[in-house]
Amino acid sequence: MVETRYVEIPPPTGPLDLTRPHFVGICGAGMSALARLLAGRGAQVSGSDVNTGEVAAQLEAAGCRVRAGHDAANVAGASVVVWSSVIDAANPEIVAARAAGVAVAHRSHVMAQLVAEADRSVVVSGTHGKSTATAMLAVAVGHLNPSWAAGAAPVGSVNGQAGSGLLIAEGDESDRSVSLYRPDVAVVLNADDDHPETFSGTADVVGTLTDFAIQARTLVACADDAGAREVTDRVRSHGDTKVVTFGESADATVRLLSATPTVAGGSTVTVLDPRGVRVSWTVCSPGRPAVLTSLAAYAAGRVLGEAPQVLAAGLSGFAGVRRRMQLLGAVEGVRVVDSFAHHPAAIVADIAAARELTGGRVLVAFEPCGATRVRVLGERMGAALAAADEVVLLPVRDAVPTAAGAVSGQGIGHAAVSAGVRVHSVGGLDQAAGVLAALARPGDVVLTMGVGEVAGLGALLLEPSARPLAAA
Repeated sequence: MVETRYVEIPPPTGPLDLTRPHFVGICGAGMSALARLLAGRGAQVSGSDVNTGEVAAQLEAAGCRVRAGHDAANVAGASVVVWSSVIDAANPEIVAARAAGVAVAHRSHVMAQLVAEADRSVVVSGTHGKSTATAMLAVAVGHLNPSWAAGAAPVGSVNGQAGSGLLIAEGDESDRSVSLYRPDVAVVLNADDDHPETFSGTADVVGTLTDFAIQARTLVACADDAGAREVTDRVRSHGDTKVVTFGESADATVRLLSATPTVAGGSTVTVLDPRGVRVSWTVCSPGRPAVLTSLAAYAAGRVLGEAPQVLAAGLSGFAGVRRRMQLLGAVEGVRVVDSFAHHPAAIVADIAAARELTGGRVLVAFEPCGATRVRVLGERMGAALAAADEVVLLPVRDAVPTAAGAVSGQGIGHAAVSAGVRVHSVGGLDQAAGVLAALARPGDVVLTMGVGEVAGLGALLLEPSARPLAAA
């Protein structure tokens, strides 16, 4: 989740009737996964969204009924109407449901109920990497046919499924709803000063993730991240939750011994298992975040009782997640990689990961998202972008309206230039593609980075009918 409006999520009022759920905004990343999971369990799922397309078609194929646009008539017959934090309370479907006496529940209430009902459950949290870790773990224990739901889809697949009584789910911290979950295993990947529309800083994020972690039987946390270590220290002082750590730190329960880059652009990872044996697997994506995320999945799998070699084989077969350092293709020796990074820490990490792919330059096309985020973190975003060789800066995408109004990316650009990188400000994707075509040369990596329309830039660069890179 990138930026939500600040909302107060009311506590659950009791068990929800999930036989005929209706999702307002069903094509959203988290909502679509939850809808898919419920449909696979036999529920009659319906939903609506103003943005339909590939996701809507996939949901229809999974048995969901999807309507374009929001209309009060869409909630007829629903047993519960589900909303997320990007949905306005004045949405006609929410208003109609309340008027008709139909239960209205935040999506976290639904997930919390599913977690509570599961035979075993793992909820993955943290500021960065949740979707990847959730999908990695689901693939690593795929022989168990787990039920799972993530905020992004693995390459060539979808973002969740119904399966066995083991549930693996992504827990969203952006609206504090992660603290509603009571899993058997809580995973905390990291804790950073994200979501300024909700949190006052890193300490506030740490507090919410601690509230979540102390409710689990076991906490799996990164030993190398300062925020996650603070969560771990607080949980240990609580005394009731077992702690398993992972990372390069000497005291980590699952300790990283080496991560060697592969010719294909990933890494061969070797860890020291808690039982003293060395275990290795291959991670297909470049960069240290991908390595640490695989350690999180391995550590959680060990807590579930799975054998080291079974987990290693599963992790080696993981094909990556869409928009998470995903190689889209290459033209004339220029590789195009898609990145979801939108926080300064993630921007730095993904540019560093891109450098593992080439001895040439890294050109970044960045689309900032969220007015509040840009106001608070914009200068840091610009400084982070300076790790690239050239930056193409797209306009700020306003994820949700704010009382303070829209904001420009000018501060990001100024900060990037001050940090020593050349910035090319553009008005849209077509212009960005043209600038990149003029800049790129064989051996370069073009990194399309951000949350919104920039996701379509790679297709513009690689589309056979256009191929601007080839024309440069």
